[in-house]
Amino acid sequence: MRRYLCVGLAAAALGACSSYDTATVHDISGMKPDRISPGLMRRYISTDNSSLAIYDMRRGVKVPVHSHSSEQVSYVQAGRIRFVVGGQIHDLRRGQAIVIPQNAPHSIEALEDSIEIDFFVPSRSDWMKDVDERQPSAPPSGQPGSGQ
Repeated sequence: MRRYLCVGLAAAALGACSSYDTATVHDISGMKPDRISPGLMRRYISTDNSSLAIYDMRRGVKVPVHSHSSEQVSYVQAGRIRFVVGGQIHDLRRGQAIVIPQNAPHSIEALEDSIEIDFFVPSRSDWMKDVDERQPSAPPSGQPGSGQ
C-alpha cells in the first residue's frame, strides 16, 4: 500500500493529475520564409500568448521606426544589428540580446548579414498582413510560413 501511495504522490507532484494543454512541436527550419521586404525574410510561430520569429537579414536592410503592444526580446544569433530604441542607439553583435519595452518606438538595421531571433509577449496577431506587397499575391492561407 505504501508503494502505491508514494507512486501516486510522485505522479501528482509531477503534474500527472493536473489539467493542461499538450505540447506542440513546430519544424521552423522546414517552414517557407515570408518575404517582408527585399533582403528580409521571416519564419515564425504564434500562440495565444506569445510569438517567436527568426529573421534572415541582408546587410543594409532597415526596419523603419515602429512600435507595438508586445514586449520584444531580440537575440542576435549571427552578424551585427543596430537597434534604435527611444532615440538611443544599441549596436549588438552575435550572442547579445536586447529587451524592447511595450510601445517603445524602435527601428532596426542590419550592419552585416545577420540572423535575429525575436520573442514577443503578448503574441503579434498583426503579422498576417505584414508581408511584402511586391510579391505575387495568392489567397491567404492563414498559416505562418505560407508566404502570406
